[in-house]
Amino acid sequence: MNTSPAMPAAPAAPKAGRRGRWLRAFGWLFFVWAVVAVFTIVWLLGQLLPAPLEITVNGVPVVSGLDLAAWPPAHKLALAVVAAVVTSIALLLGVAALVAVAAALVPLLLAVGLPVLVGGVVLLALLAPFVLVGWLLWRATHPSRPATMAR
Repeated sequence: MNTSPAMPAAPAAPKAGRRGRWLRAFGWLFFVWAVVAVFTIVWLLGQLLPAPLEITVNGVPVVSGLDLAAWPPAHKLALAVVAAVVTSIALLLGVAALVAVAAALVPLLLAVGLPVLVGGVVLLALLAPFVLVGWLLWRATHPSRPATMAR
């Protein structure tokens, strides 16, 4: 019988949608956060400031009689959306600033920290025999007490 041996199965391809799934989950999480922020701001506009608001700067009234609780729901929703967008932008700017600082610090830490780490490992390797001799001498000059039973 002239049959060729079966070809081995090709290795399984890695999952291609792994990163897309995390990105999609992060997008949904961000969307839910934004919706919760908008509803919270709308609720706070109705509950937090029931009295009219008056803003004065150096005794000069800038805003007088601003009653946020009396605004129509559409205006409250628009203000809440603007507040949520501003909050999101502030959050993203903060994260971008942290990423920029981290990107600047990683090369600096590698340029300074890596040679210090390598130097420490080399110094440890060079001094290990002296540490071993010192420990052995200390053990020889300070013998351990034999174990005794207490009465």
